[in-house]
Amino acid sequence: MIAVLVAVPLLFAFLTALTIPVRMEKYAKYLFLAGALLPWFVYLALGEGSGVVGNWPRVGGIEVALDAYNSLLILGELILFSAVALYSISYFKREVKALVLLLLVHASLLGAFISRDLFNFYIFMEIASVSSFALVGLSGERRATRAAYKYLMLSLLASYFFVFSIGVIYLKTGYLNLELISRVPPSAEIRAAVALALASLLLKAGIFPLHLWLPDAHANAPSPVSALLSGAVVKAPAYGMVLLSLYLPLSRTFREVLLGTAFASMLFGVAMALLQKDVKRLLAYHTVSQMGYVLLGIGTLNPLGAVYYAFAHMLFKGGLFLSAGAMVDKAKSRKLEKLSYRGDPLLMLSTLMLSLAIGGIWPFVGSPAKAVLLKGLPYGKELFYLAGLGTLASFTKLNYYLMHGEGGRSGALVLPSFMMALAALLAGISLGAVPKAIDAYLLLGGVLLFTLLKASGLLEVKLPKREITPKDVNIGAALFALFLLLLLHLSQG
Repeated sequence: MIAVLVAVPLLFAFLTALTIPVRMEKYAKYLFLAGALLPWFVYLALGEGSGVVGNWPRVGGIEVALDAYNSLLILGELILFSAVALYSISYFKREVKALVLLLLVHASLLGAFISRDLFNFYIFMEIASVSSFALVGLSGERRATRAAYKYLMLSLLASYFFVFSIGVIYLKTGYLNLELISRVPPSAEIRAAVALALASLLLKAGIFPLHLWLPDAHANAPSPVSALLSGAVVKAPAYGMVLLSLYLPLSRTFREVLLGTAFASMLFGVAMALLQKDVKRLLAYHTVSQMGYVLLGIGTLNPLGAVYYAFAHMLFKGGLFLSAGAMVDKAKSRKLEKLSYRGDPLLMLSTLMLSLAIGGIWPFVGSPAKAVLLKGLPYGKELFYLAGLGTLASFTKLNYYLMHGEGGRSGALVLPSFMMALAALLAGISLGAVPKAIDAYLLLGGVLLFTLLKASGLLEVKLPKREITPKDVNIGAALFALFLLLLLHLSQG
């Protein structure tokens, strides 16, 4: 029954594609909406549990599960995809190909989140990636095509190493099922395979210093696709890391490296976001930062903390990209000084709510998610709060620009982002967000930091305008190779 979650959007992707040869494209959006929304009924009807598709023995079958580690991720994906679907039917109108690709991403993400064996997880993650490449380059514009190419090449590099690591694990254990693999005593080969898999997943998740593909891909994709990429697609590799940490325990040295990488990603992403004047690149660099928070949960053996934060990030980052998309699509520009939410109270309210949510301010979902991560943090709380302060300063900058100028009403495109803002609020209350005095200090600190940076002229620094070239792929591949060698060395220590 759990597998039906995946089967429904796959079926409707096929039916939506079928409208092209039979020349019934005008019905495509109805089939698309059915494929987007029907998995809700399946999810709500299911309880926690696991099973093997077709009742085959676990050793040769495909095990799927719904439990504390993936329920929230599936819920987050369903909320975000519903909002993206509503935006997409206005945005793509009769571009049936885009709707089919979106349903493939939907199905594959649900498939990755319910998987309990490495190979099926890999297959679903790849379907999501391949569909995403096509969606990023959909506009056909030169910059979008180049961003899609860069994303494709670096993601494929990671995929080859990930599937190689699965092969090594299978050769040494005879299993692909994670529960069965965990029963085999770890060997040097398995530890090396885990290092390969982790490096690959870090690249696919866009974590610093393996993030080079992410700002270009997320910024140049169509608005609803940016929301889906940043909110949900990077969560599939993050969930892969959660699975590895649950079933193949990581050594202390390994966890220390992941912890350092997490802090570096959190701070680097925020610093780069503060310097951006392109709203979508600003949000994209925040994804690099926020994925550092998710990695923090994995590095501190706090997988539930990682899952909570990944869920929170789905809501507020997906919503922020949809809010930005409404402004960008109306103004036909991504430059901050040309955008405004003045004249549209609902869009202003949504953006402000989501900005508070990403800052971890009560009562929004970022608050309990950060609290769960902090509980498991052995040290580095100063860096944690510093990254939070930078995030609030960055979103003060965003709202400072958006409060100027004349934006006017964006129409129905505002509703999906408002839906995500409400979800961020309700999820925060449901997860037990508690008001804390430190929230007020952080909020004030964020505003002060922005004021100081602006007064010093640092925010006016012009970043060099550069083209996306094949050289970027070489640099990304070199960084991946260095990081991979480091993890392989540590795995044998």
